[in-house]
Amino acid sequence: MSENVIFLAFIAALCTVDIIGFGQFMICSPIFCASLIGFLMDDIGTALWIGMIVEMIWIDAIPMGVAVPIDISSISILSTFWVCKYFMGLHEAAIWGLILAVPFAYLYRWIDVWGRNFNVKIMHWVEKGIQNGKDGRINFGIASGLFFFVSRAFLFYIFAMIIGGWIYANIYLQFSELVLECFKKAWYLLPVSGFGMVIHNFRNVKTPFLRHRDD
Repeated sequence: MSENVIFLAFIAALCTVDIIGFGQFMICSPIFCASLIGFLMDDIGTALWIGMIVEMIWIDAIPMGVAVPIDISSISILSTFWVCKYFMGLHEAAIWGLILAVPFAYLYRWIDVWGRNFNVKIMHWVEKGIQNGKDGRINFGIASGLFFFVSRAFLFYIFAMIIGGWIYANIYLQFSELVLECFKKAWYLLPVSGFGMVIHNFRNVKTPFLRHRDD
């Protein structure tokens, strides 16, 4: 349906803003944002599978307080975009996309930390304005903070989709048959591994049946 990088980067940036920047609509959830990108690129099946894997493996990566985890939305969005653009329908290529997207998620985390420090400077500027009777700085501070948040996510996705895509496609073509076969198996094994991690993260939650037996 669409391979326009600017359009898709804008959609991805809007998904990233959710929860941290504005509102709590859960559109940054990997299983949703990957499916959205997949739908726009005509391969929602692969995208849904990628989103499911990311959702389960990084289910405990939740921003709490000052903790800034890696951006798992970017992992699902970038890997979906790359595989749909360069090797649509190839499961082994999707796995390679997941692997390559992880360093980009760490890069976005670093950018996010820098952006939050910048927002603190805006907040101090607003506070000084209020002390001097310049209440108009409140609305300007909120609007500028949100604008910079969306802008940095948008620029990051343009960079990652284009430069990362070039790296992704060229390295993938160099893989041996053995490596590609391993990636094919990982396509089915990773959801199993992810399900195990879900159980591990929620191991303290006991079913009524098991709780009764323990008593």
